[in-house]
Amino acid sequence: MPNKLQRSETGLSDQLVEKLGLDIASGKITEGTVLTSTHLESAFGVSRTVVREALQILHNLGLTRARTKLGTVVLNRREWNLLDSQVIHWCQIAGDANALMSDFSEVRYMYEMQAARLAARKRGTSDLTKLNASLKIMRDAFFEEGPESQKLHTAHLEFHNIILQATQNEFMARLSLLFTPMLRLRFEIVNAQIKIDGTFLVRHKTLVDAITEGDEDAAENAMGILLDVSHKEDLQTLRKDR
Repeated sequence: MPNKLQRSETGLSDQLVEKLGLDIASGKITEGTVLTSTHLESAFGVSRTVVREALQILHNLGLTRARTKLGTVVLNRREWNLLDSQVIHWCQIAGDANALMSDFSEVRYMYEMQAARLAARKRGTSDLTKLNASLKIMRDAFFEEGPESQKLHTAHLEFHNIILQATQNEFMARLSLLFTPMLRLRFEIVNAQIKIDGTFLVRHKTLVDAITEGDEDAAENAMGILLDVSHKEDLQTLRKDR
């Protein structure tokens, strides 16, 4: 496990966090392992301050917990903050991205279809303006730069976040903060293997129209169709990676 850390533009504590986080995510450091400050200082050639800062970050991410008279203990995966972009990054490198993506696909049905209904019922003029602007960026990027356009995928992510904001529900809106890292990972993995076509834009336009008209059933149905297609793409991607 140990390698002496080298001073660079990346701080020593950040390097140690990256090393330990990836080793925990990959299983090289297993649940229940005790990480002592003395051992880490010696193994990585860093100061106690660096170790303390690194362990505090791991504590905050749910990967470890300090225990009196014992040290820092690596926690079960159930305790990890799997919605944090850094933890997702480690899991992706460790080869767990597919499992996370499969679980996330199921969760999206639970909240995005209801979000579409609420958006159709409660959206304001500014929400519709933002949705249409996002859709235009997606359309322009698709035709000008192609289906692999980074601008298109950034606007696509923003499109889904705008719908959550349009629900006028503070808890639903906060989901955009929680799920954006996982949604971004999903887009990166799927879009690297599956090329979208023009029907992608048609489906999103249908959803915008339903929300604009205040038709809750149509909005929920349109979102359901989007998620069905996404789920099929996810399954196709997962099969390719096996």
